[in-house]
Amino acid sequence: MAEQKNIMIAFADNNRTTTYFRDSMILQIRIAYKIMEYLAPDSVFPPKANQFTKNLMLEEKFPKAYGYVIEELDNELHVDDLGSSSGAEYIERQAIALMKHLLPIYKKGVTDAKEKRRIALIEELNSLDNPDA
Repeated sequence: MAEQKNIMIAFADNNRTTTYFRDSMILQIRIAYKIMEYLAPDSVFPPKANQFTKNLMLEEKFPKAYGYVIEELDNELHVDDLGSSSGAEYIERQAIALMKHLLPIYKKGVTDAKEKRRIALIEELNSLDNPDA
């Protein structure tokens, strides 16, 4: 088994030690998790996701979806406290890139699940048509 990368070392090697960057990284992680609730939900503990926001992502209206993600997060933390317009623009670009990355994976998973269900239903129908099998 391959050794797992230590994300704390990678973080320490690539980030500055100021409260601005700390707060920025925490915000980016929170945004990533919120996006993952929509496009990479946990199968055991599915989140309560806003269907409107999810539909925006599925329709590839990423900037608008990002706005709703931020609105949802603003109830939990104050996104505007970051204080840098260039930092906020960077985070938005990164969030949109994450949505673009996760969307095809999500769609493939949905398609695969539907295909598995279709095959199971066909097998069930065949067993009903042929009770001796």
